[in-house]
Amino acid sequence: MEITFWTMFNQMTGLFALLLIGYSMNRLGLLSEHTEEVLSRLVTQLFLPALTIYTFMEECTMENLRTYGSWIVYGTLFVGASILLAILLARFMAGKNRYLEGVYRYVLAFPNTGGVGTPVVLALFGTAGLFQYQLFQLLNSIATYGWGITQMIPNPPARTWTDHVKHICNPVFVATAIGAVLGLTGVGSYLPSVVPSTLQTIGNAYSVSAMLLVGFVLGDYRVKDMINGKTSYLVSFVRLLVIPCLYLAVLRLFHAPHMLCVMTCLVYACPAGMNTVVYPAAYGQDTRPGASMILISSALSMVTIPCIYMLI
Repeated sequence: MEITFWTMFNQMTGLFALLLIGYSMNRLGLLSEHTEEVLSRLVTQLFLPALTIYTFMEECTMENLRTYGSWIVYGTLFVGASILLAILLARFMAGKNRYLEGVYRYVLAFPNTGGVGTPVVLALFGTAGLFQYQLFQLLNSIATYGWGITQMIPNPPARTWTDHVKHICNPVFVATAIGAVLGLTGVGSYLPSVVPSTLQTIGNAYSVSAMLLVGFVLGDYRVKDMINGKTSYLVSFVRLLVIPCLYLAVLRLFHAPHMLCVMTCLVYACPAGMNTVVYPAAYGQDTRPGASMILISSALSMVTIPCIYMLI
């Protein structure tokens, strides 16, 4: 499949259209007030885990691990670099506002790979590409819950090691382990055909439901309230262009494989994710900055992601 600017742009436009549909359904009151909770649980506890199990069961072989196993190392290095950059830049952008500094750290360190990156990779590269993508961002997922979420919680309570384990061992992490075992041992090939086909069918619902959920969450806010924050544009600019271009420049300098550059682009050029609203809301914090960055960065990413992809 030849991937041009317009191929990528069409994918991004389709995802943003789903976001707008979710937003409109919320604003028009077409769904109940419990829709956000129901959709969130379906996405995180059913659709994405099913997709992950199916992907790893099909693609996680010793041959593929030998070929792409080093990508876990690359991904780990970029996670560390992202956290360091986020800490340095957020302090400058937020001034003396410690709450905003935490939100900016999260946005700059952890892009929305689940809601945006995963659907794009799946549509363009299939499960083979998704396997590589998930390997690359494996430690990113762990760091999100091990460090990232705490940045948006005011005066986070002291955690025991069991608390950290509970957050890290989320449904997607468990699904990754299950899928990897089924793939590496070859047990998956002996399962009745209805098992992989059912997992695939359930997983196919992920892309649509994830973007509808993002839009539905944003539906709690008026558009004019989300597009006024000047700093949100600055943070979005760094998130969408500065960081991915910096990483791509490093990879090109070391003559990294083309597909590794692609995966880096489709991880670190993604917009801000929903956690910037969900977790502050749970602790009674101002959710408007997070909502603003989600909308602005998601809208801009329709153009920025195809543009960055063309630089590879």
